[in-house]
Amino acid sequence: MPDRKCRQILELFCDDLTATQIADISGVSRVTVNNYFRLIRSVIASFCEDSLFPNHRSRTLNDANSREEALCGPVGHPAYYGFYIYKGKVSAAWLRDICESSVLQLQGKVHAAMNGGSASVFEGYYAVADLNDWRLYWLDGNAELSSSGDALPEITGFWKHTKSRLQKFRGVNKRTLYLHIKECEFRYNFRNDDILTVLTGIISTRQRFNNGIYGN
Repeated sequence: MPDRKCRQILELFCDDLTATQIADISGVSRVTVNNYFRLIRSVIASFCEDSLFPNHRSRTLNDANSREEALCGPVGHPAYYGFYIYKGKVSAAWLRDICESSVLQLQGKVHAAMNGGSASVFEGYYAVADLNDWRLYWLDGNAELSSSGDALPEITGFWKHTKSRLQKFRGVNKRTLYLHIKECEFRYNFRNDDILTVLTGIISTRQRFNNGIYGN
């Protein structure tokens, strides 16, 4: 595919157009556009994991059975994500360890669970989101929450942003949920920047993206 078409798809992705809209504008098939979307979102997810939020990276990648499982999420299980802040930016990490936990535990005082045997699961997070029921549970037992004045408005803003983006799809496939969550994270954290400039810079440093697209 010509470089100008690749650039056009990237620009329209940054403008937050759907795959169908981009296909109509660019003349590229929707299937091909969706393939590009997955590549772009994979680059975004890797950037968030590797560059911005190293403290929780192992919880998402190393604790999973495979990188594919980490990127796709727990198929057939509720999708829980822990929200935290690192260097002024919000991040969401897939909480694989609580996929089989009772939702009642989250509804009934997460701080109690934190003080019990599950402390390592929730440690360092400000809130837990249940992406099945679109509910956010604040970890009021986390002492850091009260000491960080920016945590509550930032995470509240991120949650509203994420719900608004994901609910418009009327159901996100769990095999791509993680990539969508990371895209929401990226767009929210760089909402005051030119997304195209930031993303172009990231892509230019990731040879596997170039091989995956321009090498075809």
